[in-house]
Amino acid sequence: MSQVDEELVDGTLLEIERLIRTGVTPVHNGHLRSLTNEGDVLDLLLSMRLRGLIRGDLVKVGPGEGVPHKLTNIRLTYVGVRQIADQQ
Repeated sequence: MSQVDEELVDGTLLEIERLIRTGVTPVHNGHLRSLTNEGDVLDLLLSMRLRGLIRGDLVKVGPGEGVPHKLTNIRLTYVGVRQIADQQ
């Protein structure tokens, strides 16, 4: 990933942590729209989920496999918490 992408990932992790600490649950991709546009935030979150930084429930729409629509119940993994700690 590029430096800009890594900064966006770090900022997203911090925002997820802030939302959880302030009692916003369940955290979903709609809470993170201000970080980037809505289509990109879902792609970013799915990428972070594949990297093991976060966990969450993927909601799909459509028949069969469907199209990813929303990531909800987002929470940090140990790896995500460590990445936050490493950047501070």
